[in-house]
Amino acid sequence: MKEILLKILEKPEYILALCALIISIISLGLAFYSSYQNRLHNRLGVRPFAYILPKDYEDNIAVIIQNKGTGPLITKTISFCKNGVDNKKYLIDFMPSLNDGYFWSTFSKAQKIILRPSEEKVLIEFSGKLTDNDFKKQRDLIRKALSEIEMNIEYTSIYNEKKPFKLNYKLDWYKREK
Repeated sequence: MKEILLKILEKPEYILALCALIISIISLGLAFYSSYQNRLHNRLGVRPFAYILPKDYEDNIAVIIQNKGTGPLITKTISFCKNGVDNKKYLIDFMPSLNDGYFWSTFSKAQKIILRPSEEKVLIEFSGKLTDNDFKKQRDLIRKALSEIEMNIEYTSIYNEKKPFKLNYKLDWYKREK
């Protein structure tokens, strides 16, 4: 082994070839590492971020899912539970019956939602006039019902991660302390 090493060191073209081989191996390793880092950066660059907007005004109540991330938000499952026991697929199923003449402004029974960045989906909305006392009673019943509900959302990005992101959100924002 020592003799082979001495023969290589005697000729400059062998030294040059050995250095070229070492540099090529290092360059190949750096290329693989750079490719891995670039792929990781691309995945993080399009990450969704689910946000629940509890809209609670005197004349309008709504529950809205927003995508505050930089990539598409794709829901896997959406569920709602009341007091940790009663599970349902749709938020509207927990809401009290509306009196005659009152209607939901909008509600959704969608289980699969895809949101672009900065897009939102209204799950439930109720609007009315402040001069209407019956509307105020309905609004307060809806607030009470919403305050007892917890939302559970599992979502993923366009890369369909093996472990989806999870969001558990209690709608206790609607609770009114007197």
